[in-house]
Amino acid sequence: MNEPLLAAQDVSRRFGYRQIFSNVTLTLEPGEVLALVGPNGAGKTTLLRVLAGLLKPTTGSVRRNGTIGLVAHHSMGYDALTARENLAFAARLWGVSETGRIDLLLDRLGLSKWGEMRTAAFSRGMIQRLAIARALVHDPGILLLDEPLNNLDEPGAEVVLQVIDELAERGRAIVVVTHQFERIAAIATSVGYLVGGSLEGPEPIDGRAAEVVSHKYRSLLAGG
Repeated sequence: MNEPLLAAQDVSRRFGYRQIFSNVTLTLEPGEVLALVGPNGAGKTTLLRVLAGLLKPTTGSVRRNGTIGLVAHHSMGYDALTARENLAFAARLWGVSETGRIDLLLDRLGLSKWGEMRTAAFSRGMIQRLAIARALVHDPGILLLDEPLNNLDEPGAEVVLQVIDELAERGRAIVVVTHQFERIAAIATSVGYLVGGSLEGPEPIDGRAAEVVSHKYRSLLAGG
């Protein structure tokens, strides 16, 4: 049996005396899309950074069987560069040949017409799509997305959802931190609830309606 692409075992993280979360355990196989939900301040972004290797867990371990692509709250782009230059810079950092890959990503994320424009002139939605393209420039096996639908209009959100779904079909393992579960539900294979410093799940979605998951989430918030 192949190893999971991502596995966290009994992971905890604290900052000083503040415990953010404890004993988080999850695994992601190729093609899995985990929707991670929870209230503001629950530690979702911190957990994503631990999974990405940007933060060390206080206890526990994380195993990664593939490269990481990360879309964080900040775009990690450069306003003085064009969209194409931003992607070319990221490609060089990863040692990736730029031939064809950048054109492909600009086209897939609907940015081809603005490839030569400095991103200082981009809308917030365009910056978000560019951040996703940047995270994909090295074709990672594991994709970690923090609120990927933020700042996107309906067409932009549809493009991003289609890209995530296509990546899952190609065997990528994906974690999506989201407050828009109703939008992610159609492509997610499992859901985890980070509430009160603990992770409930992940559990398969199995075609359950988004309303059922939302009801459980509200129940967990209420302590039920």
